[in-house]
Amino acid sequence: MRLDQLLLRKEELPILNDTRFTVPIHPGLLRKENSIDPNLAQRLFPQAAQEWYADLQAYTETVQDEGKQKWYKEVFLKEGIQFGTHYERQTILEGTWEDLVQTDKIGFAHVLSINRNAGGSLYFNEGDMFSCNGYISPPLVNFTPEKFDAYAVHKFPDCEGVVAHAYGHHNIDYYPGALFLRNWAILYLNEAMKEVVKQNVAKGF
Repeated sequence: MRLDQLLLRKEELPILNDTRFTVPIHPGLLRKENSIDPNLAQRLFPQAAQEWYADLQAYTETVQDEGKQKWYKEVFLKEGIQFGTHYERQTILEGTWEDLVQTDKIGFAHVLSINRNAGGSLYFNEGDMFSCNGYISPPLVNFTPEKFDAYAVHKFPDCEGVVAHAYGHHNIDYYPGALFLRNWAILYLNEAMKEVVKQNVAKGF
């Protein structure tokens, strides 16, 4: 598949029941010969914040629960996006959320976290098959059959989905945090794929 077909799209990875979502990781990103900018996720944090704010504004207008709608407006949307810094980390929401990132030897961000306790984290432990591989399928991952094949690390006959690498979740307890982490992960993985493709033009992805 072409790179533009492999890139992740928000509509392919919906958030269900406020916090249920899956962000698959293309296996080509994890090759040991890759070299990914270890600061890439931090550089994308401001863009992720801007997209999150716009998406949350639009979503809040559709929320039927008046208490939840009021909470989103007063806690997450009232002041707009005000960036700050804390120990050289970028922050929003008066320092409540930060760009907490951990990378591995090839520069891949195996942890994307906004707050380990009040927002949540995404993590990928390649050595742990139970936390890094999972069955992806609709309605959480809405790929074409060709895209499922491209992301697969294992396929089953006559199954719509496949086993693929994906970020695990930690303490993602409410929609605004889920939305930020999903958007940030999509931005990050797409830009990382573009970097890796440039390095492996002759080999393909």
